[in-house]
Formats: sequence, C-alpha cells, structure tokens
Amino acid sequence: MNGIIWIAGILLLGFLAICIRSVIENRMLAVTRYQVSSPKIPKEFEGCRLAVLADLHNACFGDDNELLVQKIREEQPDYILLVGDMIVGKPEQSTEVPVCLIETLAKDFSIYYARGNHELRAACYPETYGDMWETYRKRLDGTVTWLQNDYVELTKGTERIFLYGLDLPPRYYKRFRHVSMEKDDMTKWLGVPEAGGYRILLAHNPDYFPEYAAWGADLVLSGHLHGGMIRLPWLGGVVSPMVWFFPKYDKGKYQQRDSIMLLSGGLGNHTFKFRVNNLPEILIVTLSSSDGSENM
Repeated sequence: MNGIIWIAGILLLGFLAICIRSVIENRMLAVTRYQVSSPKIPKEFEGCRLAVLADLHNACFGDDNELLVQKIREEQPDYILLVGDMIVGKPEQSTEVPVCLIETLAKDFSIYYARGNHELRAACYPETYGDMWETYRKRLDGTVTWLQNDYVELTKGTERIFLYGLDLPPRYYKRFRHVSMEKDDMTKWLGVPEAGGYRILLAHNPDYFPEYAAWGADLVLSGHLHGGMIRLPWLGGVVSPMVWFFPKYDKGKYQQRDSIMLLSGGLGNHTFKFRVNNLPEILIVTLSSSDGSENM
C-alpha cells in the first residue's frame, strides 16, 4: 500500500510540475528564424521576409497582444502569412482577440490568410456555430487577403512568386485516424500549379506534406500540431490535436525531394493548454535566390 501511495504521489507531483511549466511557457514567446534558398526564387525577392503565424486560438501576449505585435514589428517582414486556427472553433466563442490583432498588424503589413480546421468547422457547420464564421469573415474582409483554395501573385519589380492557400475538407481532420488523400485531390482543389515560378503553399495540416510536395509546392508553411504540446528530448512532440502519439511531423523543418516544409509550433492552445519545452513561436522565413537551404 505504501508503494502505491508513493507512486501516486510522484505522479501527482509530475502532473503539477507539467501544469506549472505550461502556465509559464504559455506566457512566453519565441522567434524562430529560417533561411530558405532556391534558384527558383527571383533575385528581386532576395532577403524577402515572411512572418508566419499559426494557431493563435485567442491567445494574448500582453495587453491587446502588444508583445506579439512588437516582436513582429521588430522583424519588419514584407508579408504576414496566417496558416489557420487564429480563432477557437467552439460555439459562442468570441473572435475579438484575433480580429483586433489582425486589424492592428494590417496597418503596417500585407496579410494573407489560409484557414485551419477551426475556421473551417465554423464555416461548414452554421447549425452548430451560428454566424461565427460569417461575422468573423466580414470583419476582416478588406483587411486580409483570403486564400481559400486559391492563389495570388506576390510581385517585386517585374518578378513574382506564387502564394497558395489550401482549404482541406473537414474529413481530413478526423481524430484517431488518418484519411488518405486521393492522387488528384490537390489538383482538384488548387488546380495545376503555375509553371516557371516559386510556389509557397499555406496548408494548415502538415500530415499531407508528401502530397503537397508531389503536387508541386516548393515551400509549405503549416501549423495545427501545436508542436506536439509536450516535447521530450530526442523523441519530439508527444501528442497531436488529432490524438496521435509521437506524430511524424510535429515542429521544425522537413524536406521531401525538392520541397521544404516549415512547421510552426503555434502560438496558443484550445482544449488542452499544455506546453512543455515548446514555447509559442513566430516563424520568420527569409528567402534567398541562391542554392541550398538552412536553419538560421
């Protein structure tokens, strides 16, 4: 009996330590920098800086997110790219935090927004979420450029790169199981990728990186996994929001043939707010027209 009590006590202390560490980490903020190089990037885009934000989930860093805004302004990006889940997709949840943040940033930066599963569920199931999505979208219309299975051309001088945003159907976010993607699905959603240019894909769910690479994405920017929430040395993230343990893609840089994916650990959380060895992060991606790629 004494042994059981000791074990229970140790487990309780461990759980309390995780909770305390999570409270501390959720209030911190890191900037993770990458340099991505490719001969396909036009020389006019040499040094172009992208700020990537994922999975805000209504998190606040200082009053009115002033710390988050300050850090982004210090980095002076050319564009801000939102890769989804800025809101919390639960009935009657407020969207005021992301709206205020985005409106503040839009005063200084061009913002492109691809939806995550929380935006998608609010949009697809109004019988559950009411007018959450429509109200949110209308408030940000004219403030952001929505990329819903669409693309824009980013231009500098006479050169351009292509920026795509993917809307995965809700079935690709099922918990406890992986839904296979059909061979022609990416083309069905996004069309044939534009030829002769560098292609950046905003795709909230990183689990389909091989399919994104096969379609023709040169650089994939993703989120969704929250870095695996709790990160262990050598093992990485422990669990994904889809309840997969030790997911293949959790946080960081991945390569598939000539394609690179940069996966953000995100900024916030929703149901389970654990973060251990996994600071909320802003990604800053610097483009280079030379060969090779490296983490700065």
